[in-house]
Amino acid sequence: MQMQIPSNITPGFFISDLAIEYLISVLVFLYGMSLLKNFAKRKDWNDSFAFTVNFIWFLLNIIFKFAVLFFIGSGFLWSLMSDLLIIIIGIGVATKVVSKSNNKIFNEAIVFVISFMLILYAVGFLLDNVMDIVRLMVTDENDEVYASGLGLFLILIVIIGINGFFINWGTKAQFLINKNTMIILTLIPGIFFLSNEFQLEKEMFVRGFFASLIWALIITLIVSSVTKVLTQSTLQFEQYRGLVVLEKDKKLLELRDLKVYYPLIGGMLKRQFGSVKAVNGVTFDIHTGETVGLVGESGCGKTTVAKAILGLVPVEAGEIIFNGEPIPREYAKFLRRKIQIVFQDPDSSLNPRMKIVDIIAEPLRNLLGITKKDEIRTRVLKLLHEVSLEREHMDRFPHEFSGGQKQRIIIARALASNPELVILDEPTSALDVSVQAQILNLLKNLQKNYGYGFLFITHNLAVVNHIADRVAVMYLGKFVEVGETDQIFSNPSHPYTIALLASRTELDPSDKEIKYVIKGEVPSPIAPPPGCTFNPRCISDARTKECMSEAPHPIKIEEGHYIWCVNPPVSMQNKLSMERSETEALDN
Repeated sequence: MQMQIPSNITPGFFISDLAIEYLISVLVFLYGMSLLKNFAKRKDWNDSFAFTVNFIWFLLNIIFKFAVLFFIGSGFLWSLMSDLLIIIIGIGVATKVVSKSNNKIFNEAIVFVISFMLILYAVGFLLDNVMDIVRLMVTDENDEVYASGLGLFLILIVIIGINGFFINWGTKAQFLINKNTMIILTLIPGIFFLSNEFQLEKEMFVRGFFASLIWALIITLIVSSVTKVLTQSTLQFEQYRGLVVLEKDKKLLELRDLKVYYPLIGGMLKRQFGSVKAVNGVTFDIHTGETVGLVGESGCGKTTVAKAILGLVPVEAGEIIFNGEPIPREYAKFLRRKIQIVFQDPDSSLNPRMKIVDIIAEPLRNLLGITKKDEIRTRVLKLLHEVSLEREHMDRFPHEFSGGQKQRIIIARALASNPELVILDEPTSALDVSVQAQILNLLKNLQKNYGYGFLFITHNLAVVNHIADRVAVMYLGKFVEVGETDQIFSNPSHPYTIALLASRTELDPSDKEIKYVIKGEVPSPIAPPPGCTFNPRCISDARTKECMSEAPHPIKIEEGHYIWCVNPPVSMQNKLSMERSETEALDN
């Protein structure tokens, strides 16, 4: 039997209507891909799964639109039935795909598939209404109909702008996910109302321009208000419990073979021709109530380690584990609350146009969702008391404070979100010696009272000796020595650590000469030397030709004390040989 196009539509109309439907399907497919890409990245899902769900919808939409137009013809009822079939079949097929791809996320993925199908249908319905208006404007030869269509699109522009502003308005709006999708979906009732008004009134629509604008705006804002309230009611904020006392000696942060490379781009085609190996295989842990000092020359990669932990730079390889969970690629707000940083320069960390109460309140608003003014001032005052500042300091501006007071303000802001790990990047380098002692004592008291874990980055060895429990010495992106503070300062074993300790300055008026200077320049991290990277500057008595070709390996000096070296110094070799002799004597 030969199939024919239904008699109620002409072939030309069939082709144009099908082309419009297919154009809508392509637009919705592209929108779905951008939505899925962000969702999969946030959930760490496989991109192929997200593409499969979207492609199933697209394929079913193409088939059903053609079938309905070819066998039945145009009509709202038939179009609605075909859309429902697309949703039902699409959910069924996608469910099978999800169940085979990853059983661990099955329940969450099914909810996502249903929601995603409904969103795609709503966006397609929205575009369909807009296309109907455009088609009526083009096919009708009446100029007043065309003018009415232009008036309708002007109304659309106005309500889209107002609705977008309303959705993004308010402090808690920043916590909403996929706000663009919310803006589009809340426009549907208003656009549906305008589309019906236009098709009924046609040339008369332009005469009721302002009435249509007001009604469409009222409908859209009512829907947006309800949606916004319901969505915000589902947001989960951490209850502000004051400064929480953490369980002592709990493993807080683990870094496993961390590598961070900065790409070098050049040439006319802007291609990558190399990379700066800023961090090249770093492993260490931080426990609650513990301070780990990270020391080394400028440019050795200390700050890059901090940036990698904070998610500010991409990680080339390795793992960063916080509280037993790997830190995902998309840094979560939960981690922003639990990991804070105190920067080196307090002046560049404080907004000169904001009062102190607003500066410290930012984490309370942005991370904990506290919006009541009285509650914010109460919390800020408690935080100021913790860092030995008073009520009169709340409503001052940053330029009215000394350097030490500014650093206290930065610490108070870091404590506002109930952190567990605080990264201190040269927090005392810009301060006087007396003020340095005040800040260090403040940090030690806070850690003693609340159990914070500190990563203290500095090149001031005296400060590290005062505050750190363990010390990691870094050179050209790698650790060269790790141990307890007493072990590092009383028994430095790596040539670089010995050189650092020998080159520190001491307050001795009778001796004005610099006793020791590490010779040579730090090699380029773009092309580090083969073997031990410290060998061009090393003056150790154990330096051999193997240092220029063999990679350093860990050597245990004592419990918890390690160095990375090819050949330990002669003094260390003698110690190791004595230990071996004692072991052999005991065995005999």
